[in-house]
Amino acid sequence: MIDTKRTERAAAALAVLALAIALAGAAAAATETVTDWIRARGDPDYRLDLDLTADLLSPGDLYGNWHTATATLYVRTIPRLTPFVQAGLFEREDSDAGLTVGAYADWTGRVYSYTAFTSGGRSHYLPRHRWDHAFYLNAGPVIAVVAAGWLEDYDAHEDWYVAAGPRVWQGPVIAEYRLTRTVSAPGDRVGWKHLFSCGWGEEGRAWLFANLTLGQERYTATWISPAQPVDHDFVELAVNYQRWLRPRLGLKLQAGYLDLGTGIDGYEKVSLGAGAFLEF
Repeated sequence: MIDTKRTERAAAALAVLALAIALAGAAAAATETVTDWIRARGDPDYRLDLDLTADLLSPGDLYGNWHTATATLYVRTIPRLTPFVQAGLFEREDSDAGLTVGAYADWTGRVYSYTAFTSGGRSHYLPRHRWDHAFYLNAGPVIAVVAAGWLEDYDAHEDWYVAAGPRVWQGPVIAEYRLTRTVSAPGDRVGWKHLFSCGWGEEGRAWLFANLTLGQERYTATWISPAQPVDHDFVELAVNYQRWLRPRLGLKLQAGYLDLGTGIDGYEKVSLGAGAFLEF
């Protein structure tokens, strides 16, 4: 049976994003041509992103609402390497912070990678440590993606994952499928998820991405006595948009919906976010 309230919340989040995208497009079109912006943009050495996100959770009396603020700096002055650092403030049941450092590396004309390491404050909702790595093997319009990662929480949980899938990039269109296998300890609980992603755009103009994730969360809830297994089948929808309003200045919008079901750690979440970026 369809939960009409959940459907309405998800539809409302996407409607807000669609309206914001339309307004941003109109504002951009009313000033200069996109071709002029791209020409004037050149090759900036740095990019600074500022993002704010509000998560509306249900049941609200149990989880409340979450808020996140992040600042990310990308450095493009090193040949074949783009390091970045991200600082974040998180308001959940309490307030805490996290820091991520990483880099994009271009090894050859056909091989590039992404690496990131994250450390978070002592919170149930933040990782103590997290490492992510992905290789991208370019074979023309088809790019093979192979990824792996590890996550450690403050409550004695550890997750390991491996992922793989194809990405197709043809003109302004990017489409991707990725399959991920996660093993959670204690208990060696295994979960799978499927990511379907589609994007359209051009650097210096605009990017629009829509992601659908279907999967499982399988782990052991050790903060309950006695410990209990958690088994969630979830669905997540996310839409992200960024648009250049000036040659080196733009805005970002996002909306999302997550349904983790009911039971232990189960909730529904509607996300709305906005941000800006500056290249210099």
